[in-house]
Amino acid sequence: MNRFKLSSARNSVLLATAVALASTGVTACSSSSASGSSASASDTLTVGMDGDSAANGYDPAKYTEMRQFFESVYDSLFVKTADGGVKPSLATKFAYNKDKTQLTLTLRKGVTFADGSTLTAAVVKKNLDRRNDAALVAYGNMAKGGQAEIKQVTAPDDQTVVLTFAKAQPTFQEQLASDAGMIVSAKGLADSKALGVAPYGSGPYTLDKSGSVKGSKYTMVRRKGYWNSAAFAYDTVVYRALPDPQARANALVSGQVDVAAVAGSTSSFVKSRGTGLSSLGGTVVTLPVFDKKGTVSKPFGDERVRQAIQVAVNRQDLVSGLHKGDKPTSNAFPSSFDGYDASLNTTWGYNPAKAKKLLSEAGYAKGFSFTVITSQANQTDLEAIQKQLKAVGIDMKLKAAASTEEAFAAVNTTPLGYLAFNWPEPVVAMQAVVLGGFLNTQKATDKQLTEYTDAAAGATGAKRTEALTKLNTRLVEAGWLIPLYESYSYAGYNTKKVKPLTFAGNDAYPLLSSIKPAS
Repeated sequence: MNRFKLSSARNSVLLATAVALASTGVTACSSSSASGSSASASDTLTVGMDGDSAANGYDPAKYTEMRQFFESVYDSLFVKTADGGVKPSLATKFAYNKDKTQLTLTLRKGVTFADGSTLTAAVVKKNLDRRNDAALVAYGNMAKGGQAEIKQVTAPDDQTVVLTFAKAQPTFQEQLASDAGMIVSAKGLADSKALGVAPYGSGPYTLDKSGSVKGSKYTMVRRKGYWNSAAFAYDTVVYRALPDPQARANALVSGQVDVAAVAGSTSSFVKSRGTGLSSLGGTVVTLPVFDKKGTVSKPFGDERVRQAIQVAVNRQDLVSGLHKGDKPTSNAFPSSFDGYDASLNTTWGYNPAKAKKLLSEAGYAKGFSFTVITSQANQTDLEAIQKQLKAVGIDMKLKAAASTEEAFAAVNTTPLGYLAFNWPEPVVAMQAVVLGGFLNTQKATDKQLTEYTDAAAGATGAKRTEALTKLNTRLVEAGWLIPLYESYSYAGYNTKKVKPLTFAGNDAYPLLSSIKPAS
């Protein structure tokens, strides 16, 4: 939602931009006195984000891939590890039954929320029992009919939670290591209005309202008595929204922010100024199709139309003109992943004659028109793609988002988006984002995508590679994703204040707990 790799803020823009590209109660969380004293500059980490991470309030279940921003104020049942795996957090133990249709969690004792209440199994149950609320996109794949449908959640005692699934879920703990696993206090769940203006979590920091400006800056101060305080190095974390890539790069090299996501277009500038720069490959920039049913724009309901768009895009021209150093691709998966198939770059490469033939077969020989929502970040790319589609008869109209709300709504109001998609784990990404998350609010189905996802989830070795290859092929063939190019994710840091940044496996967002002072 390049996205801010250091605070998951990018997904706020990813949801807004990428997508757009198509995209009175005072709580303990809101007092600046929570830290006990003001922090010095050396005790403060300032993070440059590429968007507003709390555009829809402070309920983590309303977001997808907003982990690093929200992990400052919320604990999750599991957390990611430095190597990209997951480990228990609010849960201390977990066990599956023999057929993997039931997961039992043992909760950590003595955890308190910032509002003074205590973590219990009943609170976890209340959180997960919200899964059928369509507004809570983090739970989409766990809802009724979802790829990881939870049939029932029970709390047999204060420290035990039992999840029963509609079908086997052998790696479900991985889905509880991000937004979907973050737990809101009972008080927060009971007052949605209050949750809209402040977080109700048990995390290491609380929101300092006096030092925050909605949509611009969010100041988090260390919470006294937090059970895992030693894991977080800074007394204060300030998130600044800097959506313009050059402005964000300028802020980084001038020392206004300590860490920031760096767009590929500004990476050379940042590096030339002696600023630290970490990189991670494996981000595929793609046009996600939201309207697989043709509800918003009828032509998109026909697979042949989506295929026509696949072959109407000249990816090489796009990269040569706007993204030098990146790699054009027709694969949904990055080139380093199991399941990547170089032959797709030929099968679904640039072929305007094939595009026109597919459109004619679908009944649109004279073409058709549709509208996408744009942002400052994706406008230039979409203008280039607009010309390419026009050459085969498709009129893609561009409309700048008038507000963050309009950008977020694009998944329901436009047929197509724009997304820098990182695949930390293909099966989880499929279940939580592509099939059951914000990229599929229509709850469209594809038998093969479901079959291959399920096969990959339960396989290892050659069988897993085979399933992932079929999955990658079908994503492109079905036109659920229209890949454009593979790029690097860049994270910049002030070498005088921050140690070199590292990524959690293939996850493009460094863990907040992994960011440490240089000395």
